[in-house]
Amino acid sequence: CVEPKFDGASISLVYENDHLLRGVTRGDGIEGDEITTNIRQVRSVPLSAPFSKFGIQQIEIRGEVMMNKTNFKKYNEWLAAQNLPPLANPRNAAAGSLRIKDPKEVKRRNLEAFLYHVSYVAHQGSELPAELMSHGASLTFLWQLGFRSPEKEKRVVQGIQGVIDYCREFESKRDDLPYEIDGMVIKVNDTELQEKLGM
Repeated sequence: CVEPKFDGASISLVYENDHLLRGVTRGDGIEGDEITTNIRQVRSVPLSAPFSKFGIQQIEIRGEVMMNKTNFKKYNEWLAAQNLPPLANPRNAAAGSLRIKDPKEVKRRNLEAFLYHVSYVAHQGSELPAELMSHGASLTFLWQLGFRSPEKEKRVVQGIQGVIDYCREFESKRDDLPYEIDGMVIKVNDTELQEKLGM
């Protein structure tokens, strides 16, 4: 499964009993900052989703908070009008926004989030829900529940040539994207195989 590597601030969201319980930054991979109040200001993050219909009691979803190019430009223009220094780039703008104490200021920055990885699931039954048996299917699942996943940006391919072809195709339109990317991510699509490989 090939998809863009979004250039934003890494986040982890935990939903329990269908409701957003906690949002944290990924930090150093071990410890992050609790940012639930600020995550609630990001319009593309649902505050609830019907996970329980699929037997899911708790789920952790990882992704990136970003400021798209248009909103970054508008915000820097607003800063200039206040005689304040501009922000350096969209990634730093997004990361800094998540640590702001004033939720109204976070909302003003028009952040958005792409959610691209289900990292933990507590569910009924011994097997994962069918919707989570592959990475590509999990992105479709998140999209259908109202999350902004890379459902439209992903492509499931077979063989290395398929990977290379899609990377080249995406690279050709990189400058026209509304957001910044760092390249492409190639993931094993089969969830069970991912676990065996320790991914």
